[in-house]
Amino acid sequence: MNPEAHSLMSVYRGWDGYQTSLVRAIAPRSREQVIWRPAPQLRSAGEIARHISAGRVDWFLRTFGEQSIEPARQVAAWRRDEAIQEHPAALVNGLEASWRMIENALARWSVADLDQTFPLSYQGKNYALPRQWILWRVMAHDLHHGGELAVTLGMQGVPLPELGDEGGHLTPPPLADSTS
Repeated sequence: MNPEAHSLMSVYRGWDGYQTSLVRAIAPRSREQVIWRPAPQLRSAGEIARHISAGRVDWFLRTFGEQSIEPARQVAAWRRDEAIQEHPAALVNGLEASWRMIENALARWSVADLDQTFPLSYQGKNYALPRQWILWRVMAHDLHHGGELAVTLGMQGVPLPELGDEGGHLTPPPLADSTS
C-alpha cells in the first residue's frame, strides 16, 4: 500500500510542482534582477520570494505550531536582515526550507485531519480555523504572489512560462485513452 495514498500529499499534489516553478523563477536570477522594482511602492522579486517563504512559516508556526527549526530561524534572520532579498541563492534556500516544512506536514496529515481547528485571534476576534482553510490560505498566498513574481520578472523581459502560460503546472495531465 502506498503510504502517500492516505496522506494529504495525494490531495495537494501539484502544489509541489508550483514550488518547483517558484524556485526555477528565482534560482538563475542576478542580484540586479531580484532587487529591481517596477515602481517605488511595489515589491522587488526578492521581496516577493521572501514574503512567500515568510508567509508559509508564519502560518504554520502561528496556527499549527509546526516547530520546523530551520525555516523559523531563516524567517527570524530575514526580519533582521533586509539584504537577504538581494541574494537569489538565499531566497531559494528559504523557498526550499519552507516547502520542506509544508511537505513534511502534508505527509503526516490525513484527509480526516482537515477538519481539525486551530485558534487564532485577529483584530479583536477569535477564530477556530480548520486545517483545510489554513492550507488553502497558504496555497492561495503562494499562487497570488507567484503571479506577482511572474509579472515583476516579466517586466524585466524574463520569460517564465511555468508561472505564466503554463500556470505552474510542470506535470502534464494524463492523455485520454484513444481507444474509447
